[in-house]
Amino acid sequence: MASQTGASPAPAASRKRKKHPASVAFSGSLAPAAELRSEPAEKPTGHIVVTSVNFGHETVDVKLYREDGSFDPEALDQLNHLFRCRRTRTEKAIEPHLFEMLSRIYEHFGRPLELVSGFRNQERVTSFHFHGSASDIRITGVSERELHKFVTSLDAGGMGIGLYPRAGFVHVDIRPEASYRWTDYSPPGRGDSVARGTYVNRKKHGGKKHPSNT
Repeated sequence: MASQTGASPAPAASRKRKKHPASVAFSGSLAPAAELRSEPAEKPTGHIVVTSVNFGHETVDVKLYREDGSFDPEALDQLNHLFRCRRTRTEKAIEPHLFEMLSRIYEHFGRPLELVSGFRNQERVTSFHFHGSASDIRITGVSERELHKFVTSLDAGGMGIGLYPRAGFVHVDIRPEASYRWTDYSPPGRGDSVARGTYVNRKKHGGKKHPSNT
C-alpha cells in the first residue's frame, strides 16, 4: 500500500489558540492604596441630570442640595423613583452619597448620565444594587474606558468600580469596605453579568463570596 504524502500535522501544543482577553469573564482586585486619593473629592454643586434607558429615557434634572447645603428630599425622591427596579418597579431609598459621586461625574463631562441599572429587587441580597448604593452608567460620546478612568480618580476609599467593555457601561458603588476594582467581559443582555463573574472567581476565593459583591 502506498504511503500517504504531505505535511505532517502540527504538534498539539502549536495548534492551541491564544486566549483573547474577552475569554476571561472576570478579573478584579482590591484597589492599591497608592492609587487612591489622599483626600476626599470636593463637594459637588449637586447638579445632576440622569436619564433611564429602561423607562423610555425618563429624565431627572435636579440639584441635590438646599440653600443651606443639606440634601433636598424632593430631589432625592425624584432620583429614587428613577433608580427603581427595572423588573419589579420597586423603589428604594438610594444612598445619597452615591448621587453626590454621580453629580461629580456629570459636572466633569457636562452630559447626562444614562442609567443602565440602579436598585435591583433581587434574591442575591449581597449586591450593592440591592442595598441601593450602586449604579451602572454610561455617557453618550464618552467611552467606557474614559469614564472608568475619571471615576477611579474620585476614589478615596470605600468605592466599587467595574468596567464592562462589552456591555458598554461602568459600575459605580459606595461601600463600607475597601475599594475594589474589576473588569467584566460579559456580553450585553447575558443576564446578571456580575453574578457570572462572581461564580467564575469563587474557585479562587475558596468558595467565599467575591469582593466585588456588586
